[in-house]
Amino acid sequence: MLSNRHEAFRYNFSPPLNCQFNIALEGEPEKASHFGDAEIHNISPHGLMFSTKLNIPQNRDMIRVSIQFTLEEIEFLVSGHFRWKETHTGEFMYGVQLENNEEVEQQIINQLKKVSRKKHNMPLN
Repeated sequence: MLSNRHEAFRYNFSPPLNCQFNIALEGEPEKASHFGDAEIHNISPHGLMFSTKLNIPQNRDMIRVSIQFTLEEIEFLVSGHFRWKETHTGEFMYGVQLENNEEVEQQIINQLKKVSRKKHNMPLN
């Protein structure tokens, strides 16, 4: 599966950021799964990498994933398609290409800047 790890702006979480996700077949959002627990390891305005103990089938164009998380004071619900999958000890890592509009992309960037400033004890302006 393809990855886009060379994107200019990607934020790595340490420790990973808790999130919830669900999946649905493309075009059938009414049949979405229940939300499951996961952790986001890195994020950019166009994609993210998360891990979970659940082994999700890989029909990347057929399955839509929605991910819910909070950055600072804003709660996000983003969606996209799987790009790749890796197996690690007791869990699975997934790369997701997000389908955000420009407003959501800018909100993610703004919140990540706040997270980074707090982490490095810099003024929030």
